[in-house]
Amino acid sequence: FLSTLCRVSRMNLSGLEQHVFAYYVANAAEQLNMVPRYWPYGELKLLLEDKVQVAVRKFGLKAKMASPNVARVLLDLLIERDAFSTVKNEHGGTMHQYQTANYRSCVRELQETDPVILKAKAAGPGYWEEAFAALTSGNPLPS
Repeated sequence: FLSTLCRVSRMNLSGLEQHVFAYYVANAAEQLNMVPRYWPYGELKLLLEDKVQVAVRKFGLKAKMASPNVARVLLDLLIERDAFSTVKNEHGGTMHQYQTANYRSCVRELQETDPVILKAKAAGPGYWEEAFAALTSGNPLPS
């Protein structure tokens, strides 16, 4: 299960950001495949930010603008769960390497436990459109 640190980080996301996070995990995260080389944190964050933006672009600019925070929280979670291994180089920097099996396992676990994803599954196919319409217009979420 998610550690306390990651739950706290996720709680710090706004309602819109939580939905962007959940939508990406539920609909696009499984498609991520990377070259097994070492990446700096900043480059990985930008890569994930781009992937999240592409996934939620149909929900408008506000959803796309949530991607930097979502990418940071997601990357921190993936690193914590060893979906990206961490190594310190001889110059004092930290690099991360994509770990396919751990990544897939982490995504599956999130898909099975994330409360927004579970709510979307229970509500049916129109949930995402209704939720993002409400969240980006400032209205309350549909029940």
